[in-house]
Amino acid sequence: MGRSGRPVVGFVLGGIGGVLWGWFGSGGYEAGDSMLGTGLLCALAGLLIGSVAYTVAGRRDRRRR
Repeated sequence: MGRSGRPVVGFVLGGIGGVLWGWFGSGGYEAGDSMLGTGLLCALAGLLIGSVAYTVAGRRDRRRR
């Protein structure tokens, strides 16, 4: 996988992690709302982390040239 896929992978993994966290962390009380909100916020955080990884990898590639 090239470095261009890192933001998308971060978005997907963050979303999945957030949904799981919302499901198991809610204790069964309004699990759907908790899954939706936590999944969205974690997906955005994953997108941010993936974008930073993409930028750092780009800088390393430029230094090697």
